[in-house]
Amino acid sequence: MPSSRLVLDASLALEGQIGVHGLSAGDFTSLEEAAESAHRKLWELRGSGALGFWSLPDDAAIRDPALELGEELARRFENVVVLGIGGSSLGAKAVISALGDRFGDLLPRSRRSGARVFFPDNSDPATFTALLERLDLGSTCFLVITKSGSTAETLSQLLVVRERLGSSKLIQQTVAITDPEEGPLRRIVREEGWRSLPIPPSVGGRFSVLTAAGLVPIAAAGVDARSLCKGAAEMRERCEAPSLRKNPAYLLGGIHRLFDRRGRNIHVLFPYADALRDVGDWFVQLWAESLGKSETVGPTPLRAVGATDQHSLLQLLAQGPQDKLVSFIGVEEPATDLEIPRAWTEHEAFAYLGGKTLGRLLDAERQGTAAALAEGGRPSVTIRLPRVDARSVGELLFLWEAATAFAGFLYGVDPFNQPGVEASKQLTQALLGRPGSEAHAKRLAARPSPDPAFVLD
Repeated sequence: MPSSRLVLDASLALEGQIGVHGLSAGDFTSLEEAAESAHRKLWELRGSGALGFWSLPDDAAIRDPALELGEELARRFENVVVLGIGGSSLGAKAVISALGDRFGDLLPRSRRSGARVFFPDNSDPATFTALLERLDLGSTCFLVITKSGSTAETLSQLLVVRERLGSSKLIQQTVAITDPEEGPLRRIVREEGWRSLPIPPSVGGRFSVLTAAGLVPIAAAGVDARSLCKGAAEMRERCEAPSLRKNPAYLLGGIHRLFDRRGRNIHVLFPYADALRDVGDWFVQLWAESLGKSETVGPTPLRAVGATDQHSLLQLLAQGPQDKLVSFIGVEEPATDLEIPRAWTEHEAFAYLGGKTLGRLLDAERQGTAAALAEGGRPSVTIRLPRVDARSVGELLFLWEAATAFAGFLYGVDPFNQPGVEASKQLTQALLGRPGSEAHAKRLAARPSPDPAFVLD
């Protein structure tokens, strides 16, 4: 009988299951001191209020206004467009694609549970132009989401929308979600009287899915955000155990760190459900931006989708370099299943499939892939969800957030900052002539010219 909650199964990471490439009892013993130190640091941050994401699942002061606003937008508007990038879009996009009707945008308003929500998160002009030209702007709300209030991609899109709508309609059809006190967008909100909600200063963008940044668009899409928060709260309770062996986040983060020490620093999230495809993009940002802080440590996250990527990445995973750890995600009960009809039974390739279901086929492919990797001495862990519903997705998101925070301290880095992205922002601003960027413009001017021997036209 399937479990009623998320299950983490790390059996196929162990020496007894996959041989010398697996982890031994001694490996876990070697991590105990670092794990205890990481636990203390997390609890110190929690006690000081600096571990902002930890309290979000049941923080009614943050949750309730966000859900009320999202539900209002669902009633008032046909479309909601999220102007945001990175942590300001990936979490909400992952949840909506997991829990919303995958093809609901094709349905008339009367058959949809919420607004159509769009995420034009890149500043590609072709994409943004196409979206704006196809939307009825009069029935569209724009959510401007940027914690800093100065994100160039987001503010540039906002300026385009302002020109299309006009300043009076902009106030009526735009909501800002940003820092409560600081930043250029917050100043515009004050000066022009926009509706807005805050992103708590103690919550980084990639951990912000349960703030207004995620909850407003999630609720606007008609997704059950309250159950999402409930699932996250239930996982948080499990993640408060100090023991590496009893805390799923600590075990998950610890296993990744142990394998990284052995040179397995490519970490693959491999859900076997189309609904969880965008969770992979969210995971990549969470893992990379939190842990890639040192020239000597920092894993490379990849995302895959089963069974599709059995026909692309699996060959590399099975016989390429021994530098990867796979985290499979399986689903015990698909939301909908479809029986495979019996036909052409005289042909073996058809006969054995008849009478099975597509859901059974998909899960058999997951199990078979994990077993095949294990036979080759290639480790994996498996996260099993009872089903893809709001509660389970809440569990899954919080599990990875907590595992990321814990892993950060095992790696010896601060998992809550991202200093490595500043140089790119500075040089971009210099290229666009932002005042105050003169020193960065000089940096660019001092760069060597392209080598003509390696420029082919």
